[in-house]
This record gives sequence, structure tokens and C-alpha cells, in this order.
Amino acid sequence: MKFKRIFSAILILLMSAAICLSPVLIYSENGTSSSDSSTVRTNKEDNSDEEDNSDTNSDVKSDKKTNDDDDRESGTIRGSKPTSTPAAKSSKSASSKATATPEPKAEPTKNPRVGDGGKPILADQEAAILVNCLNGEVMFEQNSDKQIYPASTTKIMTALLTLEAIDRGEINLNSAFLITPDMLEDLPADGSSMQLKEGEAMTVQYLLEGLMVESGNDAAQALAVIVCGDVPTFVERMNNKAEELGLSGTHYMNVHGLHDEEHYTTAADLCTLSREAMKNKTFRSIVAMSQANIPATDKVGARTLINTNGLLSTLKYPNYFYQYATGIKTGHTSQAGYCLVSSAQKGDLEVIGVVMNCKTEDDRHYDSKNMLAYAIDNYKAVTAITKGDMVGEIKVRFGSGTDHTTLSTNSNIIVTVPEDTNSEDLKIETSLPEYMAAPVNEGDKIGTVNVVLNGEVVGSGDLIADFSVKRHPLGFLMQFFSYIWSFWFVKILIVILAAALVIFIIYMIINIRRNIKLAEMRRRSSRSKRPPRR
Repeated sequence: MKFKRIFSAILILLMSAAICLSPVLIYSENGTSSSDSSTVRTNKEDNSDEEDNSDTNSDVKSDKKTNDDDDRESGTIRGSKPTSTPAAKSSKSASSKATATPEPKAEPTKNPRVGDGGKPILADQEAAILVNCLNGEVMFEQNSDKQIYPASTTKIMTALLTLEAIDRGEINLNSAFLITPDMLEDLPADGSSMQLKEGEAMTVQYLLEGLMVESGNDAAQALAVIVCGDVPTFVERMNNKAEELGLSGTHYMNVHGLHDEEHYTTAADLCTLSREAMKNKTFRSIVAMSQANIPATDKVGARTLINTNGLLSTLKYPNYFYQYATGIKTGHTSQAGYCLVSSAQKGDLEVIGVVMNCKTEDDRHYDSKNMLAYAIDNYKAVTAITKGDMVGEIKVRFGSGTDHTTLSTNSNIIVTVPEDTNSEDLKIETSLPEYMAAPVNEGDKIGTVNVVLNGEVVGSGDLIADFSVKRHPLGFLMQFFSYIWSFWFVKILIVILAAALVIFIIYMIINIRRNIKLAEMRRRSSRSKRPPRR
């Protein structure tokens, strides 16, 4: 009896543990295993004159000569680093004026400065950065966090905020607005301009073209007034956007980039801003224009605007053209030096380059061209994994109809690799749980996949379920017992219980046999005590 009481206590203890653990199961995650990686080979085959925001006289510009067959010399950069970094002062209007000074003759270049592997060699004072748009990888940089006056590259932010206002429905791209006096006030007569006249009507589209192609300071202020009602409010929005994008080295005082001591940015910030702007299709199309044709208004005849970016065409600068160039914006003041935010694309490979504080027009164009060519000539973009292609599969427990689901990516995974890379050099590595517990829905994120080249991850993406797996009608009970069994102490309890049961059975057998034997002995003893029959 004592043994039976002990055995009953064990059973009661086990049942109590099961009841206590059931709530934990309800809140437990699908698939409890640690991740593991598998590696397989991929079978993919590789399948104007100068805009000069500024102080530069247009008559001087027209006399400028450039020739890439002559030598170029480096010298001291005219620009200087801002001496202060004050907090945003959005209340300051665009009253800053640049002093007109003749544009220096560019020193012609016969052999643009390039180093090993085609990397550009820049003057020490120049700031530059080259970024792969696919993954944000910095491919080249020099002084990229140095705060420098941006000149007309400021207009990238002006254009971006205008286009965002269009996307929000605040204004329309094709709506025409009258040019008002406040749109033209405090602008230097010799600064870059699309020649807006008070009282003429101009669409937002044409103003954007005048802003980014001709680098019109008047277009910048016109757009600011159209979007926000006044320039200071627009400048405040510019600084807010800079903070939103993480442009910690940037501060704006006006919408066009005319010099102000407290108006500055960095090459890295300009690159981040440009990557964001290039996501807008309208922006991309405008900055890629070699020229823009503005129809006549009642105030001004038809205007032909030639892009100040010499990489885009030979219309104004025959020596700078680069066949893969797609944008973006020039800039120049005597304080900023020569600046250029450029972009290029070949296939799926797209890069953005920034040069700032260059001494000459030659420097900014050739250094930009060399940076872009370094990326385009030495690297390529390949589709390592195509959207929808099966990458692997995963076991699904407690499901109905099937015990697994296949996995794929929800987008193409494009990677940038050296030009001589073969498809066989790429490896696909997956990181997945050991299993999933039903139900699993189509499109659920299951794990991740990495594309690896020479031991380095060059691309990654999410793995999703290709089809759903419903839970079995008894799936909850199956999962419950599976979960309980996963705990080591439960396994010990089960072993103890099993051992106790065996011992109990053995005890019962022994006890039964003993009882039988005793009964037999009692019967024999009883017979022996009976008197003999006569």
C-alpha cells in the first residue's frame, strides 16, 4: 500500500506539471530550433556655359577654353572651410550676394589623374565620395565629411522638396504660376538665371527644368514661394528634411546656394541627398537632360537651356562627355570652388559621385568622370537570385496535406562584383530555423539568404514561403506534446515514471505469484490437518 501511495503521488505531480506548462505553449513561437546554414552553388549566368551659381560673369564664361589634350596642373583651392556651424536660422532670406569675379581659365588636361586600378587622384583640398546606389557601399572617398560650401548643388534639395509637395498633392507639376516680385528679389544680376520675368506664367515642370538644367537662382526662389508661400519657410523645411535624412554636416540658409557663411554641407551628405532624390522619376528625367526647351510666354520668347553638367553632352563642353552619365548637378562660387554631383549607370550598376572644392572646371569634370569610370569599368551588377526562383525548402510540423514549403525571395537580389567575376564564384547561403510549426501562410518571412563572394557577403534578402500549410485538426495536441517533450526535466520525469511503472508491474507480478504460492501452501496445510477418512 505504501508503494501505491508513492506511485499515485508521482502521477499527480506529472499531471500538475502538464497543466502548468499549457499556458506557456499557447504563447510559444512557431519553430523553436536554432538557425542553421546551408550552402549551394548558384546556377545564375551574368546574365551654358558654366552654371556657376554665382559671381561669374557670363561674358567671361563664353571665352573659356578647355582641351583634354593639354596638361593640367594642380594648385591652391579657392574655397575654404566654413568657420562656424551654427544652429539653423531659417528666418534669413536669400539676400546673400556673391561678388562678381572673372572665372579663371581652366588648365587643360591631357592625362587625367588616375592611380592604380583606375582610382582617381584628387588634389588634397578636394572632397569627394563615390557610392554604389545598389547597397550604399562607399567605393571611394576623400575628405567626404569635411564641411564645404555647396553652391548650386543646394538646388538638389530645392528640387526634392518641390517634388515631394507634388507627390502629396499640394501642387501640380503642370500647373502654371505667375512670377511675382518676391520670387525675384535680392538676386544678383550676374548670377545664373533662366531669365524669369515678373508677370509671366510658368509651369512647375519648366521651373524645375530651369532649376536643374540652367541652374536658375530665380527658378529656385519661384519654386520656394509656390510651395511654401515664402522663402524663409521653405528654407526651414530644407533644414528639417536634412535632419530627417541624417545629413548631420548640412545647414541651409537659402534655396539656391549663393554664398553664406552658415550655408554648408559635406560630400557624404550630398551623396545621401542625391540618392534620395534619384528615387523620384521626375527628378531623374530632368537631371539627365542635355538641354531643356521652354516655350515662349507673353513676356519672353522661347528659351533653350543648356545643361551646365558637361558629362551629359557635347553641346557646351565637348571634352567632358561621358556616355554612361545620367546627372546630376553642378555648383560654383569663389568660396565653394567648383562642385559636381554626378551619376552614371551601366546595366543594373548605378553610382553617384560627388566632388567639391575643386580649383577648376577641368578638375571637377575630369575627377568626376574618373570616379564614375572607376566603378563602371571595374565592377558589374549581376542578378544572383531572381524573384520567385526556389532557393530552398523548410520542414513544417503539425500541418495538413504536406510536411514542408518551398522558399524564394520577394525581389531580385542584385549584387555588385568585380568585372572578372564568374557566376560560379558566387555562393548562396541560407539561414533558417530547423522547422516551422503550422500554420504557415504564403509570403511569410521564414529566414534570410546571403550571396557570398570569396567569403564576403555581397548581397542579402529575405526568404518567404511559396505556399501555405494549414494546421492539422489535431495539430494543437501534437504541438502541445511536442513542446512538453522538448524540456529536459519532462524527459527525466517520463523516464522516472516509466521506471516506476516497470517496478510497479514487477512488484505486482511478484506479489501475485507470492499470493498464489501462499494460497497453495494454505490449501496444502489445510489438507494435511484433516483426519483421515475411515
